[in-house]
Amino acid sequence: MRRLNVVLEKDPEGKWTLTAPALPGYVACGDSEEEVLALAREGIPFHLDCLREEGQPVPEGEGEAKVLVLEVAA
Repeated sequence: MRRLNVVLEKDPEGKWTLTAPALPGYVACGDSEEEVLALAREGIPFHLDCLREEGQPVPEGEGEAKVLVLEVAA
């Protein structure tokens, strides 16, 4: 079992996106939080296998993640 920090975001149209800071380039998208989590549970192991097959480094840890709300002048 591997533990990864993930970030879930809901867009204005109600779609969900999941990214993993330790896996740059990995994105899962779905219509619900449950769907995107299920897709990630299946997709992340596949993504890791692809990294190994390509000789790319595979992260060992969870990765570091921090979610902040940043206020900016608009």
